Amino acid sequence: MKQRILILSILLLFAGVVTQAQSGPSNKINDISFNAKVVDLNEAKYEAKSLDNILKKYKEKVIYLDFWASWCGPCKREMPYSQNVKKDFADEDVAFVYISTDKNSEKWRNMIDQLQISGDHYRASPKVRNEIIKKFNLQYIPRYVLINKDGKVVDENAKRPSDPILIKDIEKLLM
Repeated sequence: MKQRILILSILLLFAGVVTQAQSGPSNKINDISFNAKVVDLNEAKYEAKSLDNILKKYKEKVIYLDFWASWCGPCKREMPYSQNVKKDFADEDVAFVYISTDKNSEKWRNMIDQLQISGDHYRASPKVRNEIIKKFNLQYIPRYVLINKDGKVVDENAKRPSDPILIKDIEKLLM
């Protein structure tokens, strides 16, 4: 009886390994169904990118910057609220930009995938991280910043996505 259980366990283990090998690694982040653009600023091709380069991309839009990391519990708890706020402004000139302080690219990408965070994502390089610290005095996460359509920072400590006042703050900037 024990021998049958052992053989059955080995067969099930082998079947699981074969199935996983045939399906290949899950690479959903590169085949994203939830519309996320992921840019790792630590890659050589982005070494010249600065924070200003990133923000210029959203010229003439209200920008809601979300500084976060995959290991940050409060950051992750805010993400569903962020997605809901984003839906409220789907047809407006509002950009939701996520900048991660993660050191590990794989953990960062996996968390975007796991939480299905749509939007534009950047993993900050040391250069960009230093610019963020200098520009916004970033000392903790999560941290949110609101920038108006003219590119002026209007709130360095913007409301969290779970705070209903955030919607009113964004609406004021759209007027």
